[in-house]
Amino acid sequence: MAANITDISLILERIINSLASDSNRYFISHLQTQIEWGEVALICIAALTISFLATLYPAYRASKIQAAEVLRYE
Repeated sequence: MAANITDISLILERIINSLASDSNRYFISHLQTQIEWGEVALICIAALTISFLATLYPAYRASKIQAAEVLRYE
């Protein structure tokens, strides 16, 4: 979306101006965007790390339960 934000804002501007004909509302028709791939990679790595770390505690707790004990009472 960041690469096509200019086209998106122009489309939204046309739609809103056609719906509200008595008042003109304008969006920013030109936004400069620059994608920093290093930041994108850092965010992806951080999200995957947090997701992995969030699975460790439940897995540790589940490993302490004996399967035979759980199935005995069902």
